[in-house]
Amino acid sequence: MIYIFSSKKAAALGLGEKSSWAEILPLAKNFPQGNEPQADDQVYLDISGLSPAMRKKTIGLLKKSRAGAFWGIIDPKGEAEDPAAFFFEGARDYIGPALVKKGVSKKRFAAAGFQAPEKKPDMPPGKTKPPDVKFAGWKSLRSGTKYPFFFLFVTVAGRSSLRSRVGDSAFGDKKKRLCDLLQQALGGADALLWMETEDNCLFLVPPEAPNARAAVEASLKIILNSRLTGIEKLGLSFPLGFTIALHYGETVFLAPGKTGTIVSETVNYIFHLGAKKAEAGRLTISGAVSEEALPQGLVDLFHPAGVFEGLPIRHSRRFVYW
Repeated sequence: MIYIFSSKKAAALGLGEKSSWAEILPLAKNFPQGNEPQADDQVYLDISGLSPAMRKKTIGLLKKSRAGAFWGIIDPKGEAEDPAAFFFEGARDYIGPALVKKGVSKKRFAAAGFQAPEKKPDMPPGKTKPPDVKFAGWKSLRSGTKYPFFFLFVTVAGRSSLRSRVGDSAFGDKKKRLCDLLQQALGGADALLWMETEDNCLFLVPPEAPNARAAVEASLKIILNSRLTGIEKLGLSFPLGFTIALHYGETVFLAPGKTGTIVSETVNYIFHLGAKKAEAGRLTISGAVSEEALPQGLVDLFHPAGVFEGLPIRHSRRFVYW
């Protein structure tokens, strides 16, 4: 069932006439607890007219009251400045003004629905690169076309956001400098900074094994050099740490800053892996990344860490600082 929390009528949300497959519920202070979410439930929040602070609070209530359910955002007027931020929060879909205007059918909702693959601990890793794939450079990519990539998720570790720790006045400069440092560190992998929020960055890495190996080496160096980066490069008065995750898959490509309409299980997975399973001070690798993508001699650095959303994962061994 599809539940939409909104004060609007179906037509204003792009649904046409209200149908039996979607139920619009009033947006109240507290979301109804109801029964436990079913596996195929999809819950959406209409953010029209909500301030950033109220939006954040409402999303928190939604996640708490409907724990375990698929949830997404409907943004009829394009009020969100950074739709990618919703995915970092755990959203699995974003329906923006272009889709609302076009009309959102039941088939469209079904296409966004998340179905976790069967959990098999011994699932073999995916291929590093399909035989017919050759990366010709970022300028060769066509907007709206699906391509394979390695996905590298980098987040600042810690319970508090970087903004809250450095203050509003210094945050912009610190964040820009941090992004520049990460891009420099990942230069050998030809990584593209694709999406970002206050504390998180998602890089696309070309689907070639040498690029992946370079990204793995760079990620480990980022972790090892984190304290020097924070103190010497950013002038922070507290230790800086990173949580990093690597995944391989396909997604539709859109230019950085224009990614709000992307619906991709691969993008959802890397966000979930980085935010929910990866650990501070480690590089976490999904089972879709084959050993061919790991630098020779570093394979033994990674050890099995269970299964996450149907794929086996590996953690790098933890580094000890003295």
